[in-house]
Amino acid sequence: MDGRPLAPFHPLQSDEDAPLDALMAARVQATLAWGQLQGKLSHVPRQVAHHFCAALVRLMLIEALAQSGFSGAEGWFSAWFSGLAPVPDVTTQITAPAALVADTLLSELSLSTWEPLGQATAQIRAAARFDQDRHHAEPEIPPAFAVEEATRLSESLALGPEENWPLAALDRLHDAAAGSPHFAPVERNRQLLALPSGPMVFEQARSAMPLWALDLVAGRLIAQSNPGSPPLPLPGTVRAEALRPELWPRERAILVAEAAGNAARRVSEQLDAAYARVQVMQAAISRLRSTSRAPHLYRLLAGFGPLRPLQIEQALGVSKNGARDLVAALVKAGLAETTAPRHQAVIRALPPPRTYNVPAAEDDVSADSPYAEHDAIMADIDRLLARANASCRGNDLDE
Repeated sequence: MDGRPLAPFHPLQSDEDAPLDALMAARVQATLAWGQLQGKLSHVPRQVAHHFCAALVRLMLIEALAQSGFSGAEGWFSAWFSGLAPVPDVTTQITAPAALVADTLLSELSLSTWEPLGQATAQIRAAARFDQDRHHAEPEIPPAFAVEEATRLSESLALGPEENWPLAALDRLHDAAAGSPHFAPVERNRQLLALPSGPMVFEQARSAMPLWALDLVAGRLIAQSNPGSPPLPLPGTVRAEALRPELWPRERAILVAEAAGNAARRVSEQLDAAYARVQVMQAAISRLRSTSRAPHLYRLLAGFGPLRPLQIEQALGVSKNGARDLVAALVKAGLAETTAPRHQAVIRALPPPRTYNVPAAEDDVSADSPYAEHDAIMADIDRLLARANASCRGNDLDE
C-alpha cells in the first residue's frame, strides 16, 4: 500500500449516461401506474376512502420507523401502538425515538387537506397508546426538522422547462434532495486494518436519512401540477440510491420513475383491498341499524389494525358501553374477534371468509363451470375402461 486514500466505489456509477429509450420506458410504466391510481381515486366512496386512509397511515408509520432504524416493525407495530409492548431490541442504528417519529408523522397527516386522510389520521392519533421513549437522546435530525426541511425543499422548487409527464415534480424534488445534507447519503467512514492475511478496508455504516419526510410531501408536490389529484403521502417514492451524487441525470431519472411507479402500484393495491373489504362488510352487517357506527369501527380495525377498547373509545368518541356495543355487533356479524394478549382485551378485524360454491352431485354442471372439464375427462376414462373390459371378455370367449 502506498498510503494514498482509497477512491470511493460507487456501484451505480458508469462511464456514460443511460440511454434515452431506457428513460422513456421507465417513465411510460410509471405514468401508466400513476394514471391507474388517479382513475381509481377520482370517485372514491366515503366508506372506501376511510378504510384506505387508515391503511395508508399505518403503511407510512411502518415505513418511517423502518427508515429510523427499527426493523421488523410490521410484526410488533400493533402491540407497540396499543401500549402492550415496548419497541424490541434492535441492532441497527437508531436515528430518532420511535414515539417521536410517530408523533411527528401523525401530526402532519392529520393536517391533510384531503378530508378522509385528515379524519382517519385524527382518529388514529387519538387512539395512540405507545411508550414515549423519553430515555432516548436527542436525535441528530429531529423528525419535526426533517419535515420542515422537506417542506422547504418542495416549496422552493420552480416549474421546470420540461413538464411533459405527470411526475416531473419528483425529478425536481430528487435533484434538490440530492444536494441537501439532511437527505443525501453521506460517504461511509473507512478504516484500514492490518490483518495477518493482509490489509483490509472496513466501512462503518452511515446513519439512515429521514426520507419518509420527502415521501410525505411528494404527493402534495405532484398535486400542485395535477389538478384533482389528492395530496396523498407516497411511501417508498424517494430512495437513497436515487440521491447518490455520482449519478448521471438520466440514471437518476430512471430510478425516480421506477420508484414512483412501484409506489403508485402499492397504493393502488391498498385501494383495491379497501374496496373488497368494505363490500364484504356491507354484506355482513346489512341487518344492523342504519345509524350504527359498527361499519366505521370495522373500517378502522381492518385498515389500521387491532385496537384495545379504550383506544376505540378515544378514536370514535364513544362511551365504554358504546364501544362494547359496537364490538359486539361486529363479533355477531363475524367481522371481528376479541383476543387477550398480555391479559388485555384487543379487538381485531377478521379476514373476509372464503366461500366455495361446490355444486351438488345431482345438479347440472354448465359448460362454463370449472367442474365441466373434470367431468369430461372422467367420462373419457370410463369409456376407455368399458372398451378394455369388452375386449377382455371377447378374448375369454375366444379361448
